[in-house]
Amino acid sequence: MKFNNLIIILFMSIAAASCTERIDINLDSQKYARLVVEGALTSDTTVHCIKLTKTSDYFDNVAPEPVSEASVIISGEDEEFPLTETPAGSGIYLTEPGVYGKFDKTYETHITLKEKIGGYTEYLATSKLFPVNPIDSIALKFNPDWGKEGFWEVKIYVLDPPSEDFYMFEVYRNDTLVTDSINEIFVTDDVLYNGNYTNGVGAGYLNQERADQKLVPGDIVTLKVSRITKEYTDFVMQVQTEISYQTPLFSGPPANVQGNISNGGVGFFATYSCAYSSVIVQ
Repeated sequence: MKFNNLIIILFMSIAAASCTERIDINLDSQKYARLVVEGALTSDTTVHCIKLTKTSDYFDNVAPEPVSEASVIISGEDEEFPLTETPAGSGIYLTEPGVYGKFDKTYETHITLKEKIGGYTEYLATSKLFPVNPIDSIALKFNPDWGKEGFWEVKIYVLDPPSEDFYMFEVYRNDTLVTDSINEIFVTDDVLYNGNYTNGVGAGYLNQERADQKLVPGDIVTLKVSRITKEYTDFVMQVQTEISYQTPLFSGPPANVQGNISNGGVGFFATYSCAYSSVIVQ
């Protein structure tokens, strides 16, 4: 019996030691670098932005390197919008203020780099801009049992068309976007209410534990509804899955998020129409 116990202890010691073995992975960051594209053209008349960066090493604790001095053009049938890097060296490219996308048109982003990334200097992305129905109204409902200090639920009243549609919901508090990161926005299809009136379905939530979302009487809450493509819906959902907590502990390895940038580029160029509705907190 003692001999068997000794064998078990010895086996466990070997297993524990094997779990702490260090493995060095040498990656050529220049060889495997990819262009990262983040931007959109919407139906709003405003300045539109496309941000270009380059992927960095996994263990680097620094901001992504901006891609500067590129040519970036958004075009659609009979119109063309050149973008200007502003400020210089930032990798942020902006349109003129009066630019907007038109319904039922397909737009293309053409990016030409000064130097190759991932073996290419030319990158393309296309996306179609679908119309969105105007919102009739929104309402607020307080749910005191949700969380420690409760949640305000933003309920939407709008007629959904009978086609297959996909939506993105963003919430503003006093003109400040509170769902300002990709893991906080809400995207969905219209399977549950296709062709019907939503009649107050929940489309946004404000956590009263958070200072930036806490509401007081007189605050103005605005809901922005964007009709997006299925491809962009899938992209956002994949990103949210990749950055969320994984369970069980030993889940499968993460998969590459599927964007719409050509030549191995990472990220997404999106097009979507927008509708807004606001309510004052009583």
